[in-house]
Amino acid sequence: MKRSLRIAALSATAALSSFIAFPAGAGSRTDAPTVGSGPGIASFLKIRTPGGIEMTSDGSVYFLDFPDGVTQLYRRAPGDPINAQGKRLTDFKDGVGGFQVSPDEKHLVFAAAPGGNEQFDLYHLNPATDEIKPLLVNSDVAYGFDTWLRDSSGFLYRANDQSPRDFFLYHFDLKTGKSTNILSKPGSWSASDVTIDGKRALVGEFRSISDSRAYELDLTTGALTDISATPPSEPTSNNAGGYLGNDSIVSLVSDKGNGINTLFLRDRKPDGSWGELREPLPHLSKFEIGGAATNNERTLGSVTHNVDGYGMLTLVTLPDFKPLPTPEIEKGLVGVADIQGRTLLFTNSNARKPGIVFAYDIPADPTKTGPAPRAITARMDREPIDLTAFRLPELIKYKSFDGVEIPAFLYLPEGAKKGKPIPFVINFHGGPEGQSRPGFSTTVQYLVSQGYGVMMPNVRGSTGYGRDFHMMDNYTKRWDSVRDGSEAARWLVKEGYSAPGKIAAYGGSYGGFMAVATVIDGADVFGASVNVVGVVNFITFLEQTKGYRQKLREAEYGPLSDPEFLKSVSPLNRIDEIKVPMLIAHGLNDPRVPIGEALQLDVGLKLRGHSPELLVFPDEGHGFAKLENRILFSEQMVRFLDKHLKGLEPAKP
Repeated sequence: MKRSLRIAALSATAALSSFIAFPAGAGSRTDAPTVGSGPGIASFLKIRTPGGIEMTSDGSVYFLDFPDGVTQLYRRAPGDPINAQGKRLTDFKDGVGGFQVSPDEKHLVFAAAPGGNEQFDLYHLNPATDEIKPLLVNSDVAYGFDTWLRDSSGFLYRANDQSPRDFFLYHFDLKTGKSTNILSKPGSWSASDVTIDGKRALVGEFRSISDSRAYELDLTTGALTDISATPPSEPTSNNAGGYLGNDSIVSLVSDKGNGINTLFLRDRKPDGSWGELREPLPHLSKFEIGGAATNNERTLGSVTHNVDGYGMLTLVTLPDFKPLPTPEIEKGLVGVADIQGRTLLFTNSNARKPGIVFAYDIPADPTKTGPAPRAITARMDREPIDLTAFRLPELIKYKSFDGVEIPAFLYLPEGAKKGKPIPFVINFHGGPEGQSRPGFSTTVQYLVSQGYGVMMPNVRGSTGYGRDFHMMDNYTKRWDSVRDGSEAARWLVKEGYSAPGKIAAYGGSYGGFMAVATVIDGADVFGASVNVVGVVNFITFLEQTKGYRQKLREAEYGPLSDPEFLKSVSPLNRIDEIKVPMLIAHGLNDPRVPIGEALQLDVGLKLRGHSPELLVFPDEGHGFAKLENRILFSEQMVRFLDKHLKGLEPAKP
């Protein structure tokens, strides 16, 4: 089980997975007028709660927030009210990306990257003095924090310093300030835990979402022992978790067997070999595991599971995995932020709750439920918006072109119903190994407040529904997922929710590809497209994406050695079939989907007499991290949708 670096996400919804999931934020920009009634979208985007929570034993709370529009690290003192802003600890122009406190609470390591380029550097903060010093800084290298050593003397990290295409593993010694290479094998490697004596580590090699291996690494000899749930001849997803029971047990998550990511355990024998797999929570095996965490003492653990997009929580004692009573949690998404001693910190969000963090004191008596969870974070903005008026989604399922059932979340304005068509936005999540979930989204709620319906389908290739479903769009089956998206729009028309020409395709990253491809495949129903950092030419995308991503993306989309197929699924090669107005937005520093994808589409449309709207942000990467940029994009997006779906003249900015 892993206590991982908290990458910046100030809502429970992951970036680019829920309506581009721009994190709710705050800033000083004046709310601009928009078509419609009530507060403008800038006011909605300013709704925020702190995220990335860690609490230390004295009651101090470390968290990420951006009252000034850029994510920074803060600390709230013990006893301060939950709405206290706390002390700002960092002041990076482009913010920080995540942090983790050491087990002895004497060190904190955080990550930061310039301009959204994802070339993260690692820094050390001394909690006693708040002094910050660089640990690993190199503009040509991407560093990733993996796990602390149990004695807090150092940590394991990954870096692509030796090869831009590969992430090797290193040990950083805080006392000497030196790094030691511990694994240099080609591939994308990471570490999840280290034994108490610091002699063995759990590591993993990621090849694709459907093919990853788990190993134990002997830090003395460098020997690797494969502890995956299946042999290498049977590619499956295998992810090492953590050590339990005085390092005599390891946890694994694998989709072995029924294709559902399931928690397994292996026992280490006295001779150093590993026993057979055993499943500690068989009653949960039909649900995809979402995450797991332990306290530092490895006496308590938590497991979250994905049930049709909603989240559920299980608490257990360790290492025997005996279930404990869980607190009452409002339906929505749940995630574990930290377990400090016997105090569980968890996030709870839904369409009306913006990722509040709660503390739950787990009683020593395993038969009893503890006191009701208490909030330790609060809504921090001062926007005059009533969250209780936000609309909850309905989970629906529709049949696609070949009979495959596609789940989707449907948001309707108050009073909307079948038979009264309204303008609709279909939001496609990124990934494609992602999932739209019913979390908190200010962008969705603003559109709904202005009379738009919003549909969030989980087309084939989405995660959360098992191995078979998320592999249904691989390689030559790519356009099948596009057809799922087109059928979503046709379902809205057939069911009387919307009308042809009144539906916009909207998405970011892979969702941006979907937003362009579906208006080609679904030309009979779509009326507009909003493409954020999307792929339009799979050949140039694969050639120009960061080297360490190329192999992973070829496993999903198809290899560069098959250029004819890649051309056949690239929307740019069918640009003559695009007949709808288009808004294109991209970050200049995007390392995943380079800016050239947006420029090719913009130029190609203009050469054909179209007038696409293009927004390029010079200080952003794969998505828009700064509040000012999110507001600028969102205001233009609203004017664009109002003009083309409602026929309204744009309000002046």
